[in-house]
Amino acid sequence: MHLDDAAAFLVDCITRPRAASAYSSFGYEVYVPNVIALFLKEVEQPPGHESAWRDGPRARELAPVFSEAAWDLCRRGILRPGVQPLGGHGDGGTGHGYTVTARGREWIANGAPTPVLIDPSRLSQLFATLSKHLGPGFLQRATEAAQCHAFGCYLAACAMCGAAAESILLTVAIAKCSDEEGTLKTYRAPHGRRKITDQIVDGLAQSIASPFRNATGLLSYWRDEAAHGTTSEISEIEAHEAIARLIRFAQFTSDKWAELTNART
Repeated sequence: MHLDDAAAFLVDCITRPRAASAYSSFGYEVYVPNVIALFLKEVEQPPGHESAWRDGPRARELAPVFSEAAWDLCRRGILRPGVQPLGGHGDGGTGHGYTVTARGREWIANGAPTPVLIDPSRLSQLFATLSKHLGPGFLQRATEAAQCHAFGCYLAACAMCGAAAESILLTVAIAKCSDEEGTLKTYRAPHGRRKITDQIVDGLAQSIASPFRNATGLLSYWRDEAAHGTTSEISEIEAHEAIARLIRFAQFTSDKWAELTNART
C-alpha cells in the first residue's frame, strides 16, 4: 500500500460522499479509522467479520499510510485537522480527524479535479532502478524533482526534471562516443544540446530516434521555462506532466540503451 493509493481513496471519499456515518465521527468530516474500515469493505474485503476489521492487523498496517495521505491533503489545502462545528468534541486529540476546508469546498464545487499525488519514496525507488544506466547525476536530479513536487515547489520540480533529462542526454552521449571531455565541450558550445542529440540519434531507426528527440525537446522546454527570470505560471499540473515525461524518457532510454549507445547486449 503506497501513499498514492491511500490518497486516491481519500479523495474519492471527499468527492463522492457515502453515508455520513461511513467515514465521519466525533464531529470530523473525515475520520481516518472510518476511512480505513470503508477501504477494507469496498476494496480489500479481508476474511473475517466486518466488525473486527477496524481493530484488525490490516487496519493497523494501513493507518500510517492513510494518516500521511490525509496530512498531504492538508498541505494542499483541501483538508485541515480538527472538527467541523464549533464545540465539536473530537476524539481526544489523537490526530485522526479532519474537516474539508473552504478551499476544499471550492475545489469540489469546481468539479474536484483530482489533485496530483505523488509518493516521492515510490518515485525514488523507480529512479534508483533506472540509474543503473543513467547514472548518479540523473538519480540526484530526478529524486530532487520528486521531492520538490512533494513540497509544492512546482517551478523547482520542472527545473529539476529538465536537469535530469539533460543528465540522461549527456550520459548517453558519453557512453556512445567514449569521450567525456569532447562531449562536454560540444554540449557547452552554442546549440550544444541539439548537436549532442543529433549525434546520438544519427543512424538510428525512426522508432528510436523520434521518441528520443521528442523527449529531450519537451523536457528542455520545462528547464528553459523555469530558468527564465520572469514570473512563471507553472502549476502542479505542469509539474506532474514534467515528472511523467521524465519517467517515460528515462524508461525508454534504459530499455533502448544498447541501441542508443551502440553497446553490445
